[in-house]
Amino acid sequence: MDINVTYGKEDFSFNLNEELVIDENKINHEAQVQASSYAFLNMLYKKLLRASKEAQKKMERKEAELFIKYKGEKDESTGKTNANETARMKVLRNPAYDSLYDDFIESEHQAMVVEVCVKAFEQRVNLIQTLSANLRKG
Repeated sequence: MDINVTYGKEDFSFNLNEELVIDENKINHEAQVQASSYAFLNMLYKKLLRASKEAQKKMERKEAELFIKYKGEKDESTGKTNANETARMKVLRNPAYDSLYDDFIESEHQAMVVEVCVKAFEQRVNLIQTLSANLRKG
């Protein structure tokens, strides 16, 4: 499975299946590489999680700004201010809000993809420990 993630201006691409393969003939090397791979992925996950939270905050601020704007506008047909539901629907149809919402969804998706990779590497370390112990016994 090919994984492609962008953080800032950097693109990270790797094949998860290839990264998770354990070569029993190089078990000591696998144990050494595991720690740095896990640390890198976990740090990337934390950075992506923060980027997702920042994108969410930006989107929510725009939502509030637009809601206040639309809520304060008067409906041309009634002369009254827009109802909450009308103001909310106008926010959802706003292109600036829509773009920020798409950015948030994408950043959240990328964080979730890397989170799954981190969990896979957590399972990988358990397999390395088991294989290493079995090789010492055998």
